[in-house]
Amino acid sequence: MRRLGLLLLAAGVGLAFGPARAELVLRPTRPAPTDLEVSGPFPGGRTNGFLTRDQLLALPPTLATNAMDTAVKSRAVYRGIPLLQLRSLLGLDGRADTLFAVCSDGYAKAFEADYLSAFQSLLILEINGTGPETWGRSKLTGLEMAPYYINAADFAPRPDQNVLGLPEDLHFPYGVVRIEFRTAASTVDRLRLPGTASASAKQGAVIAVRDCLACHGHADFGGTMSGRPWLLLKTWSSNTNFFRRYVVKPKSIQPASSMPGFTHYEAPVLDALQAYFRELKIGELRR
Repeated sequence: MRRLGLLLLAAGVGLAFGPARAELVLRPTRPAPTDLEVSGPFPGGRTNGFLTRDQLLALPPTLATNAMDTAVKSRAVYRGIPLLQLRSLLGLDGRADTLFAVCSDGYAKAFEADYLSAFQSLLILEINGTGPETWGRSKLTGLEMAPYYINAADFAPRPDQNVLGLPEDLHFPYGVVRIEFRTAASTVDRLRLPGTASASAKQGAVIAVRDCLACHGHADFGGTMSGRPWLLLKTWSSNTNFFRRYVVKPKSIQPASSMPGFTHYEAPVLDALQAYFRELKIGELRR
């Protein structure tokens, strides 16, 4: 078993690697459902392992207050570990600029480098002093919040991230069971369009990565919750009526669909999404 040595200083968090130090050990298996799986290009060549809840609780905590938590719909005091700090403690600084929070239902939210830097999202261990055994279900969706939850205490959409009237979204996945430390080059950048693409298609690309990838993954990244991968969305985009109806009101196409309807999408947004998927060339995608 490979080990990542950590020296945790009382005045903060200092990093040092080597013997005779307190260590954060990546376990090879998940003996408890509260263990968090992590994957990434760890020092020494290891690519995945597990951290126990006790290991995470032993790290110097960050406390933050959210005046109105979207999932619990009340004021919430978080105890957790900043995602950027966790990345550093795992020795991944300079190796991973993007991460995916993967949930038990296959939802996988991408946290890109600029978002992580702007909002200091936390891997939440306690809400209002209690652990996941008391969190129950989200009041927004009715889904279980355990074993891990990610949120930022202070979030305000950045004006320069507004696309066609759609503001930047808050990333707050719950039911998180795995964190994948990746690079943009190996994931989201593969879905970008070349400089020759239309302006509308480029706007659609931003919206698609933001709103679609968490459920409709491509290759080995993004969500699997929908069971309908990225390239199927491209196929659907060739049929204007089907594509637009499915995005806005999916149950009108498939009554058993669990996808929420994006009824707030105005025509220019639907135009941009359709332009993106139509201009996306399969031959240029690295599978």
